[in-house]
Amino acid sequence: MMSVSKFREELKNILIEPNTTTITSIKKIVHENNYFNLSDADRRSILDQVLRCHVLDIVLSKPPNLYDVCKMWTSFTIELVRNEMCTAIMPVVILSDMFDVTTMDVCEKMFDHVESNVNVLKEPQFFMACKNNLLRMCNDLLRRLSRSRNTVFCGRILLFLAKFFPFSERSGLNIVSEFNLENVTEYLNENHFDQTECMPDSTPEDEAKSDIIIEKVNVDKNLYLKFWSLQDYFRNPNQCYKTEHWKLFIAHTDFIFSTFQSHKLEHVNRMDNESAEQNMHYFPKYLTNQKLLELQLSDVNFRRYILIQFLLLFQYLDAPVKFKLDNFKIKPEQQEWIKNSITTIYELINNTPPDGVRFSEVVKNILQREEQWNKWKNDGCPEVTKRLPTSDQSDMPSPKRRLRRNLGDVIKNMTANNKVFLGDPDLTKLWNLKPDNLEACKGPERDFLPSFDSFFQEAFEQLDPELCIESQYKKVNDGNFGWRALRLLARKSPHFFAQSNNPIHKLSEYLENMIKKTMSKEKISINQGSDKHVSPNKEFKKESVIESEEVDISEGIQDENENENNIEVEDKNKIPKQIIDQVASAIGEKWNILAEKLGYQPDEIEFVKTIKTTPLDQATYLLEVWVEDAENPKPENLIYILEEIQLIEAANILKS
Repeated sequence: MMSVSKFREELKNILIEPNTTTITSIKKIVHENNYFNLSDADRRSILDQVLRCHVLDIVLSKPPNLYDVCKMWTSFTIELVRNEMCTAIMPVVILSDMFDVTTMDVCEKMFDHVESNVNVLKEPQFFMACKNNLLRMCNDLLRRLSRSRNTVFCGRILLFLAKFFPFSERSGLNIVSEFNLENVTEYLNENHFDQTECMPDSTPEDEAKSDIIIEKVNVDKNLYLKFWSLQDYFRNPNQCYKTEHWKLFIAHTDFIFSTFQSHKLEHVNRMDNESAEQNMHYFPKYLTNQKLLELQLSDVNFRRYILIQFLLLFQYLDAPVKFKLDNFKIKPEQQEWIKNSITTIYELINNTPPDGVRFSEVVKNILQREEQWNKWKNDGCPEVTKRLPTSDQSDMPSPKRRLRRNLGDVIKNMTANNKVFLGDPDLTKLWNLKPDNLEACKGPERDFLPSFDSFFQEAFEQLDPELCIESQYKKVNDGNFGWRALRLLARKSPHFFAQSNNPIHKLSEYLENMIKKTMSKEKISINQGSDKHVSPNKEFKKESVIESEEVDISEGIQDENENENNIEVEDKNKIPKQIIDQVASAIGEKWNILAEKLGYQPDEIEFVKTIKTTPLDQATYLLEVWVEDAENPKPENLIYILEEIQLIEAANILKS
């Protein structure tokens, strides 16, 4: 702990007055004091902390030349990063600390150092480490600024971010095509509109100075409300996809177009030599006072603003935007109206002086570029590369063909990474999605077999005599159902492979018997008046069964008339249920040893553990299944096996 403190104190002493020899002094301290036993990362971390605290103390002392202090420490920190003395984010961290403790007027001056170092911060050594901190710093400044009073500073910050981040940086793109719904244009509603107020007449001197000969527009309540209500559609164009809004939009638009067409502007050449800058007008927000609308409609730039808003709206409504909802589509009659309206707009622009035709061509070019921009965003904003002009390409020598890698080296590298190379990129990618494709095929998401409950539910319910369902309407008599049922039983039911001396007469009878065996324990206990005990459901899950092991059921299905006299009488020597319960209690936790001795597979034993929780239930279930499925389930056979595995008590119960 003392070594780190000493190292920190020596760095503070050096940083009091940084100069060209400061970095050399820091290097000397780092190399000479090896007894600190600090790693390079620890030294950088200590220097970062000392540097931040020292600069923050200087800024809080309010030096008179804070602008120069900011420039000096920014340059000094960049040099420290180049010499690998501190982390790459320190220049941005130092600037961010300075901005946090100074006023906005000072921040606007100090931002010169951020703009002047944009090329430095874009270097690979700085960019990846600094981009998130730099974006956070700029966003913090924008939150402190007022968009209306600090418009210039806000614009400088946004321009800097545009220069710093690459063109395809997704954080600077409106990927999902959202609209700024907070940009609401406020105007007088119907109740507050004053019909008596009007704009004073212009003087002859004002008319003499004007470029345009204007015909006054009669601004009444109807024109005012319809005109400014259109701004809500420009703010949120998705309203036009709703029928009621669309009808209102058409009515207001046609009215405004007719107003523009009936009050055309005529250009008059001016003889005075005023500069072009004096004729440039920019309005960041519309003024909606009713007294101004008469002059606004007679203003060339204002008319062009409104007409371009219409063109942008029409282009969006028919554009294939990726994130637009599926129901946001326009009908053929709406497309025809939009087409006619676009023609009317370009006629108005062409007839609006000065240079209406030239301005119209510029607008068309801008909208065409907007279509390319929208297509680029729909394609996922791929990386943009510069393409040489065709004239330059013809003079340049053809590029050398890239050497192909040796196929043997490619296969060797893929094999070393436990991957397979198939020659085609798509096949290679598909084949290497999982390390073991056979195991991937056994995954639960690849098991498309239905469960017994869902597949046999209806057929099981139809077996109930109380429902009085005729035989011809039962599911078991459906050939398609029978085929699918046999395949499902072959995959999932151990009863399907159980050896039996009973011949199969008809498929429907066989299916009824199998459904009772597999469904009775889980659903309903069916007693049909006989002494036979219905076996519980033993649905062992087999995730992968080789197709070649499927049994040809057709060999077992014989004609009913051939085997009527071969039905075997039910064996009356089976172990009673109460004896099974006593034997299971004596077996207890050693039931799995008995299961292995009876020839059950490990997956079948695991299945029993999943459906039964206690050893007694597991042992009882095992004995019930064995009694039902064994070829010769006599007590003598079970006694012999129990004595062999030293379960004498259970064997004695059977003997008694």
